[in-house]
Amino acid sequence: STKALPCITVASVDGVRIAGILLQAGTVGTPTLLEWGTKGYAGNSGNPGFLYDCFARVGGTNDPAVHPVGADMMIVINSGNVVGDNFWLWRADHGVSGLVYNSNNPCDTGMQVNGDNVTFYGLAVEHTLKNMTEWNGENGRVYFYQSEYPYDLTQQNYGDPGYVSYKVADSVHNHQGWGIGVYSYFRDNTVVVNTGI
Repeated sequence: STKALPCITVASVDGVRIAGILLQAGTVGTPTLLEWGTKGYAGNSGNPGFLYDCFARVGGTNDPAVHPVGADMMIVINSGNVVGDNFWLWRADHGVSGLVYNSNNPCDTGMQVNGDNVTFYGLAVEHTLKNMTEWNGENGRVYFYQSEYPYDLTQQNYGDPGYVSYKVADSVHNHQGWGIGVYSYFRDNTVVVNTGI
C-alpha cells in the first residue's frame, strides 16, 4: 500500500523551533506524523531544537468503518539535543461514530526517541497498539509522563508479546524519569501485562 510522508519533517539542523501544532493521521498510512532529524545527528546543546505544545491524534474525527486512518508512529525524534514541552499523543478510543473497537485507528507507537540528550516535559501517550513510548537514545530525561493502555486489545495481541507503555532500550546506559504514571482499563477483554515501564 502507498505510504504518505510525515506531516512535518525537520532536517538535521540546530535551533529549530516548532510550537502549537495538531498532527492528524490521514486515510493513507504513514510511518510517522512528525520526524525530527536523522539517526546519528548529535544536535547542539548550545542551540537545541524545541517543540512546544504538540498534539497528535490517530482517529477521532473519522468513522473507522467508512474512513480508516492510521500511522505507524506519531512522533520520531532522531536528532540529539531536542527539548519537548507539553505533548499529548492519542490513538482515538472514541470519536464521531462512538467507541473504537478491534484495533481500529491503528498506531503502533506514540513516541520513539533515537537521539541522545533529549528532554521532555509533560508527555502523555495513550492507547497505541504496541510499546507506547520507546526510548533508544542515551541521557534521556522525562519530567512527568502519563499513559493509559489501549481499551480494545486481547491478551494474545498485547499482553503476551509483552508490550509496555514506557520502554527504555536494553542498550541504553543512562536515562532519568520523574513522575511517570501508567494505568490500565482493559474495557473489552481481560489482559494482564507484566509491567508498565
